[in-house]
Amino acid sequence: MAARLSDSRAGQSHFVRKRVSMKSRWYFCVLTVATLALPVAAQVGAPASGSAASARPVASSAAPVAGPGNVSPLLAQVQATARNTTADVSLLSIRRWKVANDTKHDAETKAESIQRNLTVALPTIVSQVQASPNDFAANFKLYRNLDVLYDVLASLAESAGAFGSRNEFDPLATDLDRIDQARRALGDRLEALASAKDAEIVRLQGQVKPARAAASAKPKKVIVDEDDKKPAKKTAAKKKPPAAATVTPASQPTNPQ
Repeated sequence: MAARLSDSRAGQSHFVRKRVSMKSRWYFCVLTVATLALPVAAQVGAPASGSAASARPVASSAAPVAGPGNVSPLLAQVQATARNTTADVSLLSIRRWKVANDTKHDAETKAESIQRNLTVALPTIVSQVQASPNDFAANFKLYRNLDVLYDVLASLAESAGAFGSRNEFDPLATDLDRIDQARRALGDRLEALASAKDAEIVRLQGQVKPARAAASAKPKKVIVDEDDKKPAKKTAAKKKPPAAATVTPASQPTNPQ
């Protein structure tokens, strides 16, 4: 099989193999579950034909740096890469690869999972980041999705380089590189967001400490009720009147008969 590959193609395939993680199968399972769990969103676009794929717009070679308040260029880069990757994956002729059926089935499953993620899961997450650009959770979800997507696409690109044609491998290698650039740029953005959050916490803590110190420094005033100092008035006990003597009438003598 190595004899039918050109030197340039073998070099590119070796480059991809070095970047494929040993946990690609585990990442594939996570990608599939995450895709099915997310609600169905609008489709990014229909798979392009061969001529349309060659005339597609070329994304910028490097992902723009996205600071805490500048995420739109990065999201545009991600969306353009998603459209290109969807078209490239749809053009794979996996059934024509001269390889075992199990390997073909595994590649087809990965291709379907990638397309579902690019057309369903990824647009939903991008919309969440667009709605809340500085939400750390939404940005981290996008980073994690790109990370899993990269690993699965790298495994598929490796198979395309080994068993498919060069026209199938080269576009996937380009898409893989752009996803990696977007992933790295998003990682830098997450670091900037975390630093901004930490600085905000420090600032708020600095405002609370003086207020607490001022509250504890104020002397406490004790209010004494003057009525409590006055002794209670003694009330004289009222004497009970003597009980009136009761006179019992004397019994009258009975008349003798």
